[in-house]
Order: sequence, then C-alpha cells, then structure tokens
Amino acid sequence: MSKEYQQVSETLLHGEFGVYPTKGIRYALSLTRTGLHIQRLVPKPEDDQRTVLPILDMVGCHTLRSRSRGSSDIFAYFSIYSYPLKKKKVAMGSTRTRQRLVRTFRVDKAADYEQNQAIAEKWAISIKCLIQQIPISSETEILPDLQPRSRRLMLLLNPCGGRGNALQQCHTHILPIITEADISYNLIQTERQNHARELMQGINLEEWDGIVVISGDGLLFEVINGLMERPDWEEAIKIPIGILPCGSGNALAGAVNYNAGFDQAMGSELLLNCILLLCRGTVMPMDLVSVTTCSGTRSFSFLSVAWGFISDVDIESEKYRHMGSARFTVGTMVRVASLRTYRGRLSYLPVLDAHRPICRSITLSPNGSLAPLQRSQLHRTISDMGLCEERNVMCKRSSAAFDAELPSFETSPSPGSPTALHTSRFTFDIVSDDQSQQDHVLPNDKEPPAHNQVNGPKDDLLPPLDQPVPKSWITVEGDFVLVLGIYQTHLGADLFTAPFSCFDDGLIHLFFVKAGISRTALVRLFLAMEKGTHIEMECPYVVHVPVRAFRLEPLTRKGILTVDGEQVEYGPIQAQVHHGLGNLITGSGKIHMSSF
Repeated sequence: MSKEYQQVSETLLHGEFGVYPTKGIRYALSLTRTGLHIQRLVPKPEDDQRTVLPILDMVGCHTLRSRSRGSSDIFAYFSIYSYPLKKKKVAMGSTRTRQRLVRTFRVDKAADYEQNQAIAEKWAISIKCLIQQIPISSETEILPDLQPRSRRLMLLLNPCGGRGNALQQCHTHILPIITEADISYNLIQTERQNHARELMQGINLEEWDGIVVISGDGLLFEVINGLMERPDWEEAIKIPIGILPCGSGNALAGAVNYNAGFDQAMGSELLLNCILLLCRGTVMPMDLVSVTTCSGTRSFSFLSVAWGFISDVDIESEKYRHMGSARFTVGTMVRVASLRTYRGRLSYLPVLDAHRPICRSITLSPNGSLAPLQRSQLHRTISDMGLCEERNVMCKRSSAAFDAELPSFETSPSPGSPTALHTSRFTFDIVSDDQSQQDHVLPNDKEPPAHNQVNGPKDDLLPPLDQPVPKSWITVEGDFVLVLGIYQTHLGADLFTAPFSCFDDGLIHLFFVKAGISRTALVRLFLAMEKGTHIEMECPYVVHVPVRAFRLEPLTRKGILTVDGEQVEYGPIQAQVHHGLGNLITGSGKIHMSSF
C-alpha cells in the first residue's frame, strides 16, 4: 500500500452519533480526506454497506445550538450541507443532477452540553478544513483558530445575461449555497455596459478575497480590463476572479468544470458544479492575452480572439439571445447555409519548445481574524456581510504539457514568395515581411467605446502594427472560413475546442480553417467539438498551431472581429500571451484564497 493511498484513506475522526430528528437510529461516522463514511448501527441494516458523502460534494458544516434557556437538553448537533449527483427521470430516460442533502447528527457522548458542543465543533471545523483543502491529519489538534475565516466576495450580476434569469438563479441556487459555505458577499447588479469596468477602477481591494461574475463571459472581460486600468494594476490583477455561469456562452465556466474533473455540463448542472468549486476556495494562475487593435486600443483577454465564422455566429446570433445557449446552434445553422470566406494574412510566432507541437493538422474523416471593514459606497447591492460576520463570530464562539506528433510539411519555392507550406489539399502562401505591410484594411465606421488607458506588462514579442513582424514568425495568406486564437479548453459550455489547453500553459492555441472545406465537413467538425473528438479527426483544411503571439490582417473590407465574444473594431489586430498574469478561482489548484 503506497504512502499516498494511506494518507488519503487515513481516518481523521471517528465517533458514534444519533440523528435529528430523533428516531432511535445511531450511526458510526468516519471522516477521511475524501469523504464521510456513514455506517448505520441501530437498528442494524440487512447489509453492512456504508454510505459515503464525498468531500467534493460538500459546501459547509454548521454546529447548531438546540438548547434553550432552562432546558435540560444536553445534546449538541452538527449539520452537513452537500449536493451529490442523483438520478433524475426526464422525458427521454434519466439524467444525473445535483440535489441538496442535509444530514444532521446528534452528539450525545458526554453528560453535559459543553463537552458535546466541543465535539460537534471539532467535527465541523475538520469538515470545513477539508472542503477548503486546508491540510489536516489524525495528529492535527483541531482548534477554533484552525477554522478558515469567512471569505468576503464581491458578486457582480448582469440581470440581462443569457435568458435574463440570472437574478432568479442567484436567489434560487447561488446565495443559499454560499451562505451554507459561510461566505460573506456583497451582490451588485450592473446597470449598463462597462458598469463593472468602472466599479473595478474604484473599489478598495483590501475589502475582498475575490470578485465573482454571475453572468456570461462578457462581464468578466469588463472586470479584468477595469482592474488593468487601475494605477495599482500589478496588485489588482492578482485578486482571485471567478465565474458562475448565467450567460449564453459560459466558456470559462466550462473550462473550470473540466479542470475539476466533472463531466461536461450545461445550464443548472454547470452552475451547481461551479458554485461547489467556488466554495472550495482555491485558485490557479491564469494566462491573460494582451490584444491591440488597429486604432492602438489595448485590452486584456482571457478567452479568445475570433474572425470569420465563429465571430459571425457570435454577433449575428444576438437576435436569438432569448433562446439562451441555443442561440449559437441556430446561428451556426444560418451561417453554414450561407457560408462566407474572408481573405486575410495571418502571422504567428510558433512555439519552438521540443515538448510542444509546432503545428498540427486536424483531419476529418467521414485563515486569520476578520479585520474591520471600511466599505466604499456601492449601489444596487444585496449584502449579507454583517450577517456572515456575526455568524462567523458565533461559530467561533460556540465552535500536462500537451504532447503530439509534429505534422510533416514540405517546403518548396513559390512564385512571389520565399516559400510555400504544402498540405495534401491546398497551399498556404508564406509571404515576406515587405508584402505583409500592404493592403491595410480600413476599420469600420463604428467607433470603439472610450476607456481609460489599460496598463499591463510590455508586449515584448509584438512590434507596432505598422511595422513588419520579425523574420522568425510564419506568415500565411489566403482565404479563410475562420481564424480562432483560444487559450481555454472551451469556446462554449458545450464546445470542447482545445482539450489540451491549460489555464497557465503560456500558449495561444491558434486554429484556422481554410476556404474549400465543405458545409458537411464543417458541421461534422463542430458536432465533434462538443466532445473534443475533433482533435482525433483529419481534415487538411483545419490547422492548429500553438503560438506565443500572432497578428491577423483582414484583407476583406467587411467582417466581424471579437475578443472574448465582444465585437471590436475591424482591421489589423495582434495579440501576445502573458503567462500567469491573473488568478482564477477553480476549486482545485495551487493557491488558497485566504492567502490573498
């Protein structure tokens, strides 16, 4: 038996308890790092199978004061709040969904209330530590000071996101669960576009342990760029940020869900998974990508830059927003029926790490005490900060790098350009630096919104847009169906676009689809993308290249460019990844939120 297995299976606490309400039933409880094992003792069941409540499904544990003044009741109680997956019957059969489960146990070992209450607190503190991944062992002395303090989160809710039911989801699911997890919060409803961006520029960061967006991906884009506009951006961008999916795309939530090892989910199931992960209180470094548009506007992106088919669907499907995530399915079908191609020039700095592929073709076959707060004024808020602080005091008082084959490319001379990159079905023209500076496209008449200057680290890999790219870059010119630079596993909750991506791998995963792909092949590609199996397919029109930076120059005069699903000015655009610049609440990672 390995040492690691012994540590995981080690019994941290063991005891015999009654239940509430009292039914004469008694249980033996054993707490390990992974779950609470419950064995019924009286009356003895016909079999000896144990019930196990996984720690991963738990959000909190509270001790209860049942004794009223003058009462002779000496018992103490502790309640465990969990959300296990259970089968649920649906029209087409059955599915698994998370359902709330509360188990309350009566502590009756001692002859007086104080001793029983101390035992209840010991169990509650231990369970809370395990939920938030604070290391304890059977040798750890369980004291009130070990209990993690109540985290303070700013919740930003977009009431117009998705189908417009974010506020209902918040009151039905989010607030009840995070209250069970002893999380203090201040809920703010955004009132207009860029409201969250403006709020980020003025908040006192010391008041918060994290900022959580209750919406789709667009609101998180505002939060990140609002933080980067602050004079103290280097400190501000390190505050943990999280997302609870109540929008249409929910790409980052899908990536967080996948990182935690959960099955791909949509709707309420994805939301519940993300709430559980939020309650676990850990974060991971996350790459951010600086994006510069033709006017010189610079912003920071956490998800993607898109041009062509994907950005067309994203923006043109806005008219179907009332349909929620189904808007993208409808938009895709509409755009496939009238497939467009765009001429452009794509330049990129490939990754030369020997452990990473330079280019890949995708082939398609048929703790501390709570400090006093000095809160800044916030509007349209709902807060339980005082309640949670009081509850916390009362509780204390009573208690892999992606590895793949390199594709083979033949390089041969081509008229008008130094080299040509050949595949089995079409040719990518690699043009010289002199050629790459011609035929600039005028931006659309639409003026970009005015913002403060975004700060951030220097883009040391990117020359100015009016200068040639370095000779070490590769340039591809031709007709494209789409170009996508993505740095998360998911492009939508149900689009598993880059299964090999990591939050902090320091890479932009550049995908592009050349003109010539059939409508049928394109539909197959997106259907396979729902499960991530498109990577195993082969299609000479589809290429994946991991890069550090890229530049896209549209040569078609009309089109749509998006950054994190939001439309930006049309014209030349370039991007560079900045490794681990931000911090993302993932529920499974390297850093504990209380350290911020």
